[in-house]
Amino acid sequence: MSARMRRSWRSSGILGLVLAGAVALPAVAAAAPAPWTGDFGDFPGGSWEQRWGVLDDGRFGFDRMSGRDGALEVFYGQGSSAPSCDDCPTEGGGQFYTDFDDLGREDLSQARALHLSYQVRFPADYDFGKGGKLPGLYGGPPGEAGGGNHGQAWSTRFMWRNDDGHDARAGDGEVYVYDPSLGDGYGEDVGRGAWQWQADDQWHTVEQSVDRDSGRIVVRYDDQEVLDVVGIEQIGDVPFAGIFFSTFFGGHATEWGPDHDVRAQFRDFQVSAPE
Repeated sequence: MSARMRRSWRSSGILGLVLAGAVALPAVAAAAPAPWTGDFGDFPGGSWEQRWGVLDDGRFGFDRMSGRDGALEVFYGQGSSAPSCDDCPTEGGGQFYTDFDDLGREDLSQARALHLSYQVRFPADYDFGKGGKLPGLYGGPPGEAGGGNHGQAWSTRFMWRNDDGHDARAGDGEVYVYDPSLGDGYGEDVGRGAWQWQADDQWHTVEQSVDRDSGRIVVRYDDQEVLDVVGIEQIGDVPFAGIFFSTFFGGHATEWGPDHDVRAQFRDFQVSAPE
């Protein structure tokens, strides 16, 4: 064998070993996004809006929301419901959308799964009425996954439901889902009664994880897993957009509302990768 042939074989052999080793190396998983946290200091000032990435679209009720000690208190008037209510004697609740991309957090918007947690407190005299909305995650354009509107968007707000009248001290929990598969009508009740919202003047932690690939939704209430279900469809190609902070009674009629003025408080919002 000539020296040229030996050098050629040796070089090819070494290159083959290098390539084989490279192929054999395990894939490096993408780093999990760093958590985002939000409070209500300086609410509703410009610095607060910037920290949350609050959008102009779809907001209402800022005159009924106030920041206090890092928490947000929301007022709901007697007999109030959604802004679309035609027979409500008062107004109540509030709403805004946040945008991860506006925060420079494309790592959150492009994640395949995300986890949202926050704390909520219902005072002991809270009247759950017939039901109402609570914040969750969303994807796609604001306004295309709520209020009977459907587009290439989705949302996973929480709800409380109550069939026990105005004296009930708890409300059924559920995830109120909009996704592109629904087409028309309103949202879908997922996991109703899997846990109970408590009117006891105590802070309670609620968490939701949403997996865009599998459609799996996991809910934890006060550190206890209460729901694990494939409950949302056709969202694999619709990135996470942000938090859909939405809370009001309804429904769209005064029958959903409380029999007296009530308030609820929210604090300690966090978005992160699921564990």
